[in-house]
Amino acid sequence: MTRQTEEGLRMTLHVEIFRHRIDPSFQGEFDALYDRMTTVVRGLKGYIGHKVFVAEDGERMLVGYFESFEAIEAWDVHPEHKHAKDRGKADILTEYDVIVAKVVERHSKPPKDSDGQTI
Repeated sequence: MTRQTEEGLRMTLHVEIFRHRIDPSFQGEFDALYDRMTTVVRGLKGYIGHKVFVAEDGERMLVGYFESFEAIEAWDVHPEHKHAKDRGKADILTEYDVIVAKVVERHSKPPKDSDGQTI
C-alpha cells in the first residue's frame, strides 16, 4: 500500500494486528507493560502509529502501522518487547493472535474540522 504523507512523499504501509484477551488478575502488569511498550515503539524508526479497539466480549485488538517489514522486525526483536511478549505468553494473556501484513489497497475519507477543512 502506498499513501500520501503530509510532505507529499509516497510510502509503503505495513500493519501488525495483535488480537488478545487479558487475564484480569494480570491487568495491572499488562497496563504497565503496555505503557512502556508504547514509549519504546514510538522511538523506533519506521513506526507510524497504532490504535486499540475493545470488543463487547472483552477481546482487544491493537493495529500497529509501520513503514516497512524491517521496522516490524526491529520491533519484534527489541529486547524490552521480547520480554513483554514472553510475559504475555506465560501469564498475562489468556489468548492471542498476531498477523503481519502489507497493505495492498486503502480507501479513506479524512476527518474535517468544524470549518470543513481536512485535518
